[in-house]
Amino acid sequence: MIRRPKPARPQGSDAAVPEQKSEEDADFLRRLQEGDEAAWRQFLDEWNPRLYSYMKYNVRDASEAEDIAGETLLAVVQAIRTFDGKVTLATFIYSIAYRKVADYWRRLRVTQELTEWITTGEPDHTRLEVFEALAELPEQSQQALLLRYYVGLSVAEIAEVLGRSYKATESLLSRVRRQFEVAFMNSAEA
Repeated sequence: MIRRPKPARPQGSDAAVPEQKSEEDADFLRRLQEGDEAAWRQFLDEWNPRLYSYMKYNVRDASEAEDIAGETLLAVVQAIRTFDGKVTLATFIYSIAYRKVADYWRRLRVTQELTEWITTGEPDHTRLEVFEALAELPEQSQQALLLRYYVGLSVAEIAEVLGRSYKATESLLSRVRRQFEVAFMNSAEA
């Protein structure tokens, strides 16, 4: 069963921390938009491994994951100047990444066996069952689960990435968790 992460809640004098974080994020975004070299180095140091990991999970081929992560970073560089900051930077980046993965699969149009997707050495039995259960879900359902539990985005951020309302995304996640659990139990019994 998939467990929901508990949201962090500010307590006492820490209540001002989200506002401070928001100001830091706005300053960081402004520096990126102005082309600040140190900000871009920091951005690449933080986001290159995160995007590669996300792509690797979606594509399963290391070189393809690198290429798509690179395409995503290039798209972020091109789009950052017009980014208005109404959503978090993470939501903005994962929205682009989500679309780059979809573009990849549209271009490929070839289905592969699940065992060919797993390139991270000898997978254990549970890992294979998880991949099999995920493979049974529709693409958007897979992405919703990955963005929530692998990447750690909030429901609101996932709604932005997928282009859905908050309530529709909440409903999707609820439905997908049940579908995943059934698929996982079925693959475990097989």
